Amino acid sequence: MSGPPGGYNPCVRHAAARARGLRPGPPVHGTLRVPGSKSIAQRALLAASLASGRTRIAGLPRGGDVDAALALVEGCGARVERLAPAAVAITGRPPGPHRGLAPPGPVSVGESGTLARLATAVLALASAPGAMGKRYEIRATGTLLRRESRALFAALASAGVEVEHLGRPHGWPARVRSIGPPSAIAITDPASSQEVSALLLAAAAWPDEIAIEVRGRIPSAPYLTLTRSVLERFGARASGDFVARGPLVAPEEPLEIEPDASSAAVLLAAAHLTGGRAIAAGLPADSAQPDARAADLITRFDRGAEVDCSDTPDLAPVLAALAAAAAVRAGASSRLTGLATLVGKESDRISVLARGLAEFGVEARAGGDFLDIAPRAGPPRAQEIVLDPAGDHRMAFAFALLGLVADGVWVSDPSCVGKSWPGFWEDLAGLGFVVAERS
Repeated sequence: MSGPPGGYNPCVRHAAARARGLRPGPPVHGTLRVPGSKSIAQRALLAASLASGRTRIAGLPRGGDVDAALALVEGCGARVERLAPAAVAITGRPPGPHRGLAPPGPVSVGESGTLARLATAVLALASAPGAMGKRYEIRATGTLLRRESRALFAALASAGVEVEHLGRPHGWPARVRSIGPPSAIAITDPASSQEVSALLLAAAAWPDEIAIEVRGRIPSAPYLTLTRSVLERFGARASGDFVARGPLVAPEEPLEIEPDASSAAVLLAAAHLTGGRAIAAGLPADSAQPDARAADLITRFDRGAEVDCSDTPDLAPVLAALAAAAAVRAGASSRLTGLATLVGKESDRISVLARGLAEFGVEARAGGDFLDIAPRAGPPRAQEIVLDPAGDHRMAFAFALLGLVADGVWVSDPSCVGKSWPGFWEDLAGLGFVVAERS
C-alpha cells in the first residue's frame, strides 16, 4: 500500500511532537489488526499466574497496562518466559500447601484500574497459604491515584481482610493482609463489574466452591461474561451467576488474545467518517467483548441517535465523536445515556468530552449520566483548536476522530494513546488516513 498524503512516515516515531491530529481526506478502505484486548490479556495473565502448569499466551498487546500486568505476575513469583514480542509462557503458582503467589515486596499496578482490582483480590484471597497474615503493598501511578474501589475494599474487609490505604480512601496505594479463601463473600453496590470480576478470579483459584453475593446492580455487567470466558479456558466451573470453583489449570492449547473491540470501534468509526470502510482483522463475530457491538451502532449516528452506553461505557467517546459529526454535517442531535461510570475512569470522561466538543463547535450538555450533543448556532469555532485529552487514551481517540470531520483539530499529549494502542497514529497513517503533526 502506498503511503498516505502529506509525507508522513508511519515507520518513524516523533516523540517531540507536541500535538497530532487526523485530517479530512479521501475515503479510507482497508483491513487492520488492532492491538489485542488488554481486558482479556490482563485477566488471562492473572489466571495463568494462579494456574497449575505452563500457559502459553499469544497476541499480547503492547501498552502500559499489559506491561504492568506482566511485571506484576512475575513479581508475585510466577515464572514468565518471553517467547516473542507478543507471546509469553507463564508457569503459575496456584495456592496450596507450601506454594502460591507471594511477592517479596511491593508490587505495582501502574495506571490500570482493571489490574488494580484483580491484583488486590488475588493477593488478599488467593496468595500462598504459608504467607497468610503477610501484608502486601499494591502501588499505583498516574490517574489511578485519584480513583477508588469502595465496594471491593469493603467486600474484602467484611470477609476478614485487613486493609490499609496509604493515599486516597478506598483507593491505591494500599496494603492488604491475606486471609486465604473465604467460604463466601458479599459485595454491595459495585461501581464497576471489575470489582465482581476480581472476586470471581480470586475464588476460581481454589478447588472449593465459593459463592459471591452481589447486592445491587452491576455496571457494565457484560464484562463478567468476558471474565467467565477466560476462567473457563482454565477449567474453572460456575454454578449460578456468581459461584466459582477451581482449581485453574493451564490450557493445553495456546491462548490467543483476540483484537480489542474498543480499539476496533475507533478504526471502524474513523473509516466511516471518511466515507470508507475498514475491517478489524481477527475480531470474532461471536466475541464476548461488549464493545464488539460497535459496528451495529456507527451508522445510526449519521442522522443522530440515542444510545444507552451502560453496558459499553468505553464506546461512549467514539459515539460522542460520531454524534458531533452528525451535528456538523446533518444538523442532527444525539443523546448518550448510561454514562455514570465514566466519571471514575482515567479522567472524568463526561466533563472532558463535553469540554472538547464545545471547543470543537457543537452544543454539548453533560449530566451525571448523560451527554446531549447538538448543532450550535453562532460564530464558527477557531480555525485551529488543540484539545486536551487529560492524559486519557480514550479521550485522545475521540478527539482524533473529530479531525476527520473538520480541519485544524489537534490532540495534545498524543502519546497518551500508549496505554492501549501505542502505534495508533502510525497504524492509521499506514492504512491511508492523513496524519498531521504540530511540533
